[in-house]
This record gives sequence, structure tokens and C-alpha cells, in this order.
Amino acid sequence: MIDLHTHSTASDGSFTPAALVDLAAEKGLTAIALTDHDTAAGLPEAQACGAEKGVEVIPGVEIAVRWDGGGAMHLLGYYIRPDDAGLAERLEGLRIQRRYRAQRMVALLNELGVGISFSRVEQMATGESIGRPHVARALLEAGAVANPGEAFQRYLSRGRPAYVQRELPSPREGIAWLQSAGGVAVLAHPSTLRLGRKELERCVEELKAHGLDGIEVFWSGHNRGQQETYRDLARRLGLLVTGGSDFHGAAKPDIELGRGLRGNVQVPDSYLTALRVHYDARRTGEGN
Repeated sequence: MIDLHTHSTASDGSFTPAALVDLAAEKGLTAIALTDHDTAAGLPEAQACGAEKGVEVIPGVEIAVRWDGGGAMHLLGYYIRPDDAGLAERLEGLRIQRRYRAQRMVALLNELGVGISFSRVEQMATGESIGRPHVARALLEAGAVANPGEAFQRYLSRGRPAYVQRELPSPREGIAWLQSAGGVAVLAHPSTLRLGRKELERCVEELKAHGLDGIEVFWSGHNRGQQETYRDLARRLGLLVTGGSDFHGAAKPDIELGRGLRGNVQVPDSYLTALRVHYDARRTGEGN
């Protein structure tokens, strides 16, 4: 079994990259993809530990792209070159936007009478990439909410009083960014687009026209019916099928590495084989 969607302390997870790989080894996973938000900083540590533990670590990243619907659109990049200068510059720009957004969120919360500081949010974010979960943790620590979920429901989700929108690349740009760094671009958790079946199919067809390689079918927030719908869509459009838990550790305590939410994510390594074949074919084609 494998898990192609995980996060570490380099972004908003609670496990260090090495500890994440240790946990994967304990659970008997043969491979994981480290897909931190807007950063590849955790990959060297994770891959070094993976070599020791016998766990393959696929270099990855997760980025958000501009989406005008009611939900959110994220892309996963697999087999990226972590040292690619172009991608590194673009990810740095996204992290700058993240920092600015967190500052604005704290300012809005302060205006609402919620006494947290940006310096404390920075301390919560031990890695390069500051996210809303770090603000949520600061709210929890301050006693302003009973749990991180309440922080999002009351303050941090779209339409809530402390929500701040980031400037993001278009989906086409995001796909190009990942592929220019050697990556395979996959639509993460399509359910978060909040589209009906026909609208989703049109959306994914458009993304494929921009170069999309695959769809994350198996994810902790997908029920069995959604999994079947997304798998059928991927097959009809000739896209890769991938899956991962979106493991964050303490930030999402109900999600288990390699198993998702109550065991709803169990991804065999045959999906990684297909992903690797696709990546190798593209790399060989670029070399010709």
C-alpha cells in the first residue's frame, strides 16, 4: 500500500519529514509522496530517511490555483525536480502570499476582539509555509475556539469574517508550473470543487486540454460513490488515477496515514506503477 498525499512540518503537518517516513515504515507502506503546500523544503530529509527505512519517497508539492466556484481547486505535482529554479521562485511567491494573508487574518481577528498575535502564528508554523491551520492552532491556544474545525467555521473559511483570499495562478498556469519542473500534474480532491457531475466533467475536460495528467480519486473526504464517479471520469478521459490520505497528523487527527478516514483510503502500489510509467514516458520524450 502507498499514500500519495501527505504533509509535514515543512508546511502545516505536525510530523517532521523524517518522522512521517518513520510512521510510513511502521505501517508497512512501500511508498509515500510528500506533498507539502507551496514548498519542497522537506523533501531532502524525507528522501534520506526513506532510503534508510526502505520507503520510497516521491518528490511532490501541493499548490492552490484560482477557482471562482464555491469551493477550492488544488493541484498535486509528482516527481517534481525540487531544485528547479523556476518552480522554486514561483513557490516562494506563493509563500509570500501566504504570509501576507496570515498577517491580514490576524489583523481582522484582532478587530473582532480576538487576541492572538502574528508572532505566535509564526511560531506555530515551524516550516516555510504558513497556512490557515496555523492561525487555527493559535485561536485554539488562546481559547477562542474549542477545536480547529470551529476556527474555520467561525472565522477562517470563505465567507467568514477573518477570511482573506490569496492571489493565485490560474489552473493552466499551475499545471504548466508543475510540468516545467518535470512534474506530473494531478487534480487534488475534486469534491472540493463543489460541482455536479456534468459540470465536473466539463471542468476536468478543460483542465486536460491544459495538460492535466490525472485525478486524485481516493481521498479521505471521498465516499465510495464519489470514488467510483471520479475513477470512471478518469478512465473516460484517459487520465491517471491517484490517491492519498491528505495526512497532516495532529491538525487532522481523524485521518490515518495510508488509510484515510476510517479506512476509506487504501491505495495499492499498482497506481504508483502507472504514475511512474507515465512520468518515465514523458521524461524519455523530453530527452528525444
